[in-house]
Amino acid sequence: MKIYKILILLFSLPFTIFCNPIELKDELGRRVKVPEKVERVISLQPEITRIIVSLGCGEKLVGNDYFMSKFDHIFYNVFPFGKKLPLVSISGSDLNLEFIIKLEPDIVFISPTDSWMADKIEKYSNIPVLALSSMGSFEKLKEEIKLISILTKKTQRAEELIFYFESKIRFIEERISKERKKPKVYLSFWSSFTKTPVYYEPVNLAGGINVAEGLLPSYKGTVGTVVNLEKIIKWNPDIILIHGNYPPEERAITVEKVLSDRRLSSIEAIRKRKVYYTFGFWFWWDPAEVLFETLYLSKIFHPSRFSQINLVKEGREIFSKFYHSENAFEILFKRLRCNEWKIE
Repeated sequence: MKIYKILILLFSLPFTIFCNPIELKDELGRRVKVPEKVERVISLQPEITRIIVSLGCGEKLVGNDYFMSKFDHIFYNVFPFGKKLPLVSISGSDLNLEFIIKLEPDIVFISPTDSWMADKIEKYSNIPVLALSSMGSFEKLKEEIKLISILTKKTQRAEELIFYFESKIRFIEERISKERKKPKVYLSFWSSFTKTPVYYEPVNLAGGINVAEGLLPSYKGTVGTVVNLEKIIKWNPDIILIHGNYPPEERAITVEKVLSDRRLSSIEAIRKRKVYYTFGFWFWWDPAEVLFETLYLSKIFHPSRFSQINLVKEGREIFSKFYHSENAFEILFKRLRCNEWKIE
């Protein structure tokens, strides 16, 4: 179900007709009135922050959140001005509410996993708070791009990025359209082998089957759940993907640990040593990174169909398209030691 029911209509209309606040239903099911004129933005949702920067309207940001300032791999490279933004969250679970109100944002974006933030901000102010996330869906990611572009008057740039995004996806789909065999894939995310997303579209579009798809998420606002080893062994995945967006020194789960775990020795992916890192969420998605990830997974799942694809070249092109940065991909590549992955 789409989270923005009026989004397609809005995207086709000129801004001049928007004379009243737009009412939207966010990922928490809340109806939020969003002002037509958005000049000052606080984003506590990294996925939205990245979209804002990729649309070329980062100057509208008036504050930075803890995650982007401490853990995002390329944020300050693609948006140097971000270093000058004041921190509005003291840690990953605390807000400087008084400071947020003082900055007078027209809107605050949060993740649906942080519903308490909406309650806290709206209790003490009239600032509209919108909880958004792609939730592992490309359609929702594109909807976010469209929505942000409407609010920031960057629709032409959004159309350009979405057209580019969709053209890359079509290229992948055309290459694997005749593939009858789809590998069963298990994703180990969030620093635990038994935590997995119940929906992760890059796997589907790359021609794989997420064995956990169809399970219910652990709680509202997330796509993650926890399974036991017995279920994973029963699924018997052909390929196991490990959450690789954590810097190497911070990875609690590694390819080596999984391959050497005797409890998993009967699994097809272990026996054939088909355990790889993938990017995964990094507090939801980076739109450039997840597009590259889909191409990367396509080459893992169906190597014969993508044998001529130079992933490093593709990565440079994709990140340059989204962020106008010539070295963002190299910085990410080096930080995550992607030379140890199957990226070539």
